[in-house]
Amino acid sequence: MRDPLLDEIASLFSGDVPPPVLAPRPTGLEPMEAVDEPVRGTSRQLVFHVGVGRMYLQLDQATTGLRLTGVLDDKGVSVEVRSPNAVEALRPDAEGWFRADVRPGPVCVTVPSLGLTTGWFVA
Repeated sequence: MRDPLLDEIASLFSGDVPPPVLAPRPTGLEPMEAVDEPVRGTSRQLVFHVGVGRMYLQLDQATTGLRLTGVLDDKGVSVEVRSPNAVEALRPDAEGWFRADVRPGPVCVTVPSLGLTTGWFVA
């Protein structure tokens, strides 16, 4: 037996369609393996195995959205910071650091020369 009150409430929301959302597309690259080790305290870092080393990523507030900061153990490769509607190619500095301003929403970081991606995560 259906509840008439629930039917009435449902009818109030039936015409309320959410706006379309930009959906991330597959990168065609292999996912990186996340580093599985305990973290003490709060952490805003993501850590992945990349080749023979690791990649550390951190998101922080910036004046125009978010700042993604990363460091790679392998300094000889370039990275791409992707969103559903943009790709930014970056070359880490001599110490392996790279930075990109990103908008809140889906983001992934790829290392095309190694065929690896972090997979999509929400910034």
